[in-house]
Amino acid sequence: MNYSELPARSRTVVTSGFAAVDVMINGSVCASPGGTAVNVAAILARLGWHSEVAGTIGTDPAGHFLAESLEADGVGTHSLRLFDQWTTPIVVQERRRDDHAWRFACPACGARFAKHRPSEVAYAAAIVQQLPAPDVFFFDRVSLFTIELARRWKEAGSLVFFEPAGLGRPALFDRAVEVSDVVKYSAERAPAFADRLPADLTTLIETLGPAGARIRVDGVWTDVPGHPVPALVDSAGAGDWTSAGIIDALFTSDGQPDWERALIAGQRLGADACSWQGVRPEAATHIAGDFESFGCPRKLSERRASAQMSVR
Repeated sequence: MNYSELPARSRTVVTSGFAAVDVMINGSVCASPGGTAVNVAAILARLGWHSEVAGTIGTDPAGHFLAESLEADGVGTHSLRLFDQWTTPIVVQERRRDDHAWRFACPACGARFAKHRPSEVAYAAAIVQQLPAPDVFFFDRVSLFTIELARRWKEAGSLVFFEPAGLGRPALFDRAVEVSDVVKYSAERAPAFADRLPADLTTLIETLGPAGARIRVDGVWTDVPGHPVPALVDSAGAGDWTSAGIIDALFTSDGQPDWERALIAGQRLGADACSWQGVRPEAATHIAGDFESFGCPRKLSERRASAQMSVR
């Protein structure tokens, strides 16, 4: 069901940005949907929201896995296109002592995985025509595509929530911040773009790891202590749970949005997410066969070239 068919009282969110597949290799190959935009959509769906992911991925095994997994999670994929010539990003997660590390290249041959690739602006216009303005538009990658969605939906009354992964192209970053209602970022990423954040207007949320977070509303910063993590298993995805928790709490409060309360609620979810392996509490999905068949960029390129030759 497309969320445009839902009752008006249903809370709706569209997310866009890094859509990938997280892979864990430990004797066997296991996978789960990944990327901040995907994770936030899936978490909000768990919390009762009607979520959609907007963007473009490949028709490769990882792309089909991602789309099917999102649908199984109750996340709409009507605005998530699969293209033959695109390759779906993959991130390999490795255990490192009591935490995790990421690999962005094939562990078998060293070929680099595909990076995020934004959709074209014309597709943003098509999406806006198909979907009513959601309660929230969340994005974590800056492009003309996401800025156009943010601009159009903000004009229609959506809350625009931006979580930058880095600076990227400065001019586009500035436009993204200008059109956003709230910008959330971690202290470790802040040096790349902190001097470009506005002195007022936009609500800012800076997470500080175990030290908690701070939030600036109407030009005033407020410190919020961290929520304790009794037994750290894995911090992967904790920031995504925090973002989803903030968004959910904002729309479940009575009267005016209580940003401090929302941040506390988000940090509680983020702390809870550190108590299990991976982003989701459920075990990742076992993938039949070896990793090369599922996600090796070199193998995918060879198969694509072979298919094109057979068509000729």
